[in-house]
Amino acid sequence: MIKHTRIILIIVFLVFANQFIYAQRFIQGVALFAGETSSRDRYINKYPQTFKDDPYFYHAFPPSHKSTEYESWSVGVFLEMLKSYDWRWVTEIEYCNKGAKENELLSPYTNQQRNVSNHYGNLQWNNYIKRWVDLGFKFRTYAMLGVRAEYTITRSTPAYTYFSGKAAKLTASPDAAIGAEFHLRGHWNLFVEEHYNPDIFALHRQPKIAMWNRTWETRVGIIYRFKAGIGSVDLDCNAPRYHGR
Repeated sequence: MIKHTRIILIIVFLVFANQFIYAQRFIQGVALFAGETSSRDRYINKYPQTFKDDPYFYHAFPPSHKSTEYESWSVGVFLEMLKSYDWRWVTEIEYCNKGAKENELLSPYTNQQRNVSNHYGNLQWNNYIKRWVDLGFKFRTYAMLGVRAEYTITRSTPAYTYFSGKAAKLTASPDAAIGAEFHLRGHWNLFVEEHYNPDIFALHRQPKIAMWNRTWETRVGIIYRFKAGIGSVDLDCNAPRYHGR
């Protein structure tokens, strides 16, 4: 009985060891990053702008406009996966601040205004397809295209709060990015990325009014690769290898 138990334990250990080795081959790297975000809101108001057709000034609450850029920060972690030399799948969890600086019109009769900022703190699950692009540099460059699934966990909307305060909490938006990776030492690499993240679905919509957000995000981070080198991948022994040195 003890002999059989030992055999079973050895088999179980070998199975888990094999799965761990396979996971290391599939998962190419684990990364941590921080970023600077620059975002703004855009409003479209289709109410007529004449007093005769719009005596209640619906066209001014809020008016059609693009807000001023709101600067903030982001932070996150991700896994880079797939054993392809050229293609990767990146999945990440991120906390990203978005918002807008507004010069809010308080009264269309007196033209009274105030400067305030709207803020949205979003927890995101982002997924990208990543393609390495060889530009002939010593460091490696790449492009990314994907989708961000966002949930707003905190927000402050003093500007046009009657409208911006109703923005959807759960949204999805496209993301496109370019980046570069630099070898530091051993399994550790530095990377920088620039992301463009516009809403294609309105955050809130009424029959004649809608709002969207657009965010630029600049990231700097460190990635640990299970094989040393820039963008290293666990290829078959007969295939060419990129060592990134």
